Parts: sequence; C-alpha cells; structure tokens
Amino acid sequence: MPAGMDRLPQELVTHIASYLDRHDPDLDFFERQNAVSKLPPYATTSRPWQQAIESRTFWSLNFKSTELPDVIKILKSSHRKQSLCELTFDVVLPTYTDNQCAKFETAEDMQRNNEAFTHAMHALFQFLKTGQGYQGFNSLFLDLWDCYAPMDTMRRDPAKLEEDREQYGRGKRHDLFENRYKRSVLSLLEQPELPAVECVRRFRCYAQSRPVRYDSAVLLAAKLPKAELVALHLRDSEKIDANVRQQYRYDFILESLHDDPFNQYCTLPSALLPSAPGIDHLSLALHKFSQSPALTSIRLDPIIISPDLYWPVNPSTQPMWPNLREFEVVFNMTAPDGTWYFVRDPSQPEDEDEGANDSDDPDEDETEMDSDPDFDFGSDSFFESSDTAQPDTYHERREARAAGDYPGRSFRTLPLDTLVNPLLLAMGRAAACMPKMQHMSLTSTVRDPVFEVSFYAAGQASHSDSEPGEEGRPRLYSYMGAWRPDERVLETWHESREGLLVKFIEW
Repeated sequence: MPAGMDRLPQELVTHIASYLDRHDPDLDFFERQNAVSKLPPYATTSRPWQQAIESRTFWSLNFKSTELPDVIKILKSSHRKQSLCELTFDVVLPTYTDNQCAKFETAEDMQRNNEAFTHAMHALFQFLKTGQGYQGFNSLFLDLWDCYAPMDTMRRDPAKLEEDREQYGRGKRHDLFENRYKRSVLSLLEQPELPAVECVRRFRCYAQSRPVRYDSAVLLAAKLPKAELVALHLRDSEKIDANVRQQYRYDFILESLHDDPFNQYCTLPSALLPSAPGIDHLSLALHKFSQSPALTSIRLDPIIISPDLYWPVNPSTQPMWPNLREFEVVFNMTAPDGTWYFVRDPSQPEDEDEGANDSDDPDEDETEMDSDPDFDFGSDSFFESSDTAQPDTYHERREARAAGDYPGRSFRTLPLDTLVNPLLLAMGRAAACMPKMQHMSLTSTVRDPVFEVSFYAAGQASHSDSEPGEEGRPRLYSYMGAWRPDERVLETWHESREGLLVKFIEW
C-alpha cells in the first residue's frame, strides 16, 4: 500500500474502492453468478480498506435458513449491518429419502415442512428486528426467494438427478419428481406470533419450488408496516377440488399465479364459500390491504378478481388510496364464481375441433382414458395409494382433463357486458380516490384481441401517445378490439379526472 494511504478519510477510501471490479468484466451475466469475487483480498490491506470493501460485500446477501446463525455472527460488526441493503432468503425444509421420492407428501410431511418454515421466518424476522436502527437496515429490500427440501427435483445434486432420471427412464427407479409436492403449500403456524419489523421497505415473496399459503404470505407482509412495495408471487392453480379453491380464496392472497384453463368449454368450480356465495373474500381483503398509507405500488399478475377489488358493493367507509402511485392488475378470464369474463365472438366462425367432445379426441391414448366414469378427481385417492410400500402413480392426462387443461379449446375473445362493465365501473370509482395515481392498468390474460385499460396521469409518458400535447393531460387508453363499455362506465371515468382523454385503440 502506498505510504499515507491509511491517513486518507474513510469516505475517500470507499470512493476509490468503488472503482474496483468485483468480477472479470469479460464474464457474461451467468458466468458471474458462479465466479469468485475479486474484492476480498483488498479487505486485508488495512482497516479502512476492510470497511470500504465490506460495504460492497455486505450490501447484498443471499443465504439459506440453515446459514442464518452464521450470518448473524458475521454481521455483528456495526459497519457490516449498516451496509446491508438487500437480503435474499431461502427456506430449507426437511429432506426425504430415495424411497419417499416415489410417494406423494403426506399430512405429516406437510406439518414438518410448516414447522420448519415457521421456525425459519421467525428467526429471520427476529434477526431483522434486532438490526433496526442501522443505516442499511432502515431501508431494506427483502426477498423470500425459495422454499425447498434438498431432495426436491431441481435441488438434488446434478449428477444424482441425472442418474435418477436415467434409472427412471429404464424403469429401474420409482420417482414422482416435482409431482411429489405439486399440491403442497406452506403455512405459518399460529404460535408464536411474528414480531413486527419496520426496517423493510420492499418485500417480495417468490417461493418458487413450493408456494406459500395465501393467508401466511399476507401475514408476513402485514408484519412489515413500513413496506412501500409488496409483491407476493403465489400460485392459485387449484382447479379440481372445490373445497381447496374456496378455502384458498377465503384465506386470501396478494398476488397469485393462476393459469386459465386451456379448454375454454371447461367450467371451474366456484371459489366462493357456499355459506357466502356473493362475497369475494380475496378481492375484499386486497381492497383493504391496497389502501395502506405506506404502499405506493401494487402489481397483481395474474389473479382472479371481482369488482370488489376496486370498489365493494356497499363499502363501510369511503375508500381512499392516499399514496398509491401505481396499480397494475392482470386478471384471469374467469371470475371467482367460475364464470367466464369472455364469450365467443358471434362474428367469428366456429372451428370444427372446438366443438368436439373431449372423449372424441383422436390423440387420446386408450390407456389414459378414464375407466371409471364416477372417479372423484378431488379425492385423496387421485394421488395417494393407501399402501405405504406401493409407489404412487401420477396420472398426467387425467389430472389435465380434470383441471380443464386438456384438450385445448380456445375461442373466448369477446368481453361479456354483464361482467366486464361492472369491473371497469368499479375501477373508475377507485381512480377518483387515488390523488397521487400515476399509472393504473387492468389487463386480461386473453390475447387475441388484447384487452387492456390503462390510465396515465398528466406528465406520464405512454407508448400510446400519438398527438402533440397528449402527455400533458390525464389519459385513458383502451385496447378492446371492437367492443366498447357502456356509457355509465365512461361517465364515471370522466368524473374521476378533469380533462380526461379517452381513446380506444384497435390492434
């Protein structure tokens, strides 16, 4: 080290260190993920250099729940805590044996997973709570990236997974792979209560391998009262079991992954509780949650919604979104009660295969046809064998047919007036109570033609701006094909913003 370097102010040393490359600049993005950092050797030069390098090293951490005790020890130094701005967390669940790879998860397996998940989240939140007050901790970005067991398909050792697949292909191994936990979800157990953490400004929950149950995901978000952005990427893909659909929707979710049935002749079971068939608990919960004063941005993509998301039929209080600036929703083609938001356009001819009966599919393998017409797709027997020594069997075609995903039948393109107009009306009413809203959009998963309604505040640029001066006024751009909403919808939107420009664009 040059003489006198130790006497430089810490701010100057930190600035000099910022010019050092962490990795070889010639490496591409994926190569950098596995490359060893070039920075640590500089940290041994002197105390000022150690602090300068560690301010970058500890700016973003990615670790597993099993590593949390070590991370806590490493972060005892105050300057390391102050450096932490981004934290990506994986929850490691109990592993299982090779023999268990051939069995669906049992209730006991799921309970053990829930206990491990609960313990990990409590430990993480307690750690974050003790770190409050440090500079970095006061504006932390927290990502719950994944929850998995070491024997889950994509978490096995690559060499073992390759061997397992080879043995499976030869008929020498029984293995369900990811189908073992396909219908499993993780839940936070009620006790003890999670501590509130005020240092998190952004929270994203991905949990890619195994989804987190809706109520548990929202409970995590609710314990982060200062979070300005919350994104919960969860799965709402149950299409077979009506009880599961109803319970999941009652428990509620912030952002879900739900695929529309590929067979648009399919009728999904209602996700509303039989005891309250007119109440959409999920949309009502989201309506309430979205009004949090701390929230500035919400994205729901994709999700099954009703007008209650924006404006309940009889709101108990005047809805108000005081600080929300972005509200983007991608909604599925089906409503919570199982009906479709879209119908066939009568001007379009009906393809021959669209009207075909499912059982007449020429590609259907006789061995995969349902031999029992009274088979209960929602029962446990659909997945689990009662013989604990007998490997379970996953019927892919049977599952797809029951879920409406086989065979493919696509024909719904025209918005249904009686369902879509109330949705747009509620959206317009909500827009009038969003004083800071910059961009608000409602897009359907229907693709041909595109269905999208986008609001832009004055000064917000849009790719749909086509005339001089349009950017300087509030605009509502609508992509709906030839369909148009009724006059009441348009009046409500015009009342929401003075000088609103409404433009219909056909692609």
